[in-house]
Amino acid sequence: MKTCNSSKKKLWLPVVFGASLVCIIQSAHSGAMDPGTMEEGQPVKKSPTFKEVDKNGDHYVTKDELADYPALLRHFDTVDAGKTGKLNEHEYGSLILEKSQSRGR
Repeated sequence: MKTCNSSKKKLWLPVVFGASLVCIIQSAHSGAMDPGTMEEGQPVKKSPTFKEVDKNGDHYVTKDELADYPALLRHFDTVDAGKTGKLNEHEYGSLILEKSQSRGR
């Protein structure tokens, strides 16, 4: 009898842990922890990929190609390292980073 009671006492921890994990997963799927929304409930627009913006496929992004993305266009000159008027894929990554950092300011 004593053995049975001690084994039941040790089983509660995995059961509680499992139930907690299920609750966390369900709340994440229901949108309670949705990374696509900001705290104010406003949707966060995902930045386009380099390939999506490079419309002519020349492996550079120009201001004309960013015309549909004014939030990115604001930071274009900041990340255009060579002041060439076009961004390579690395500079475009810096553009995305600059935009995300400015949102927190």
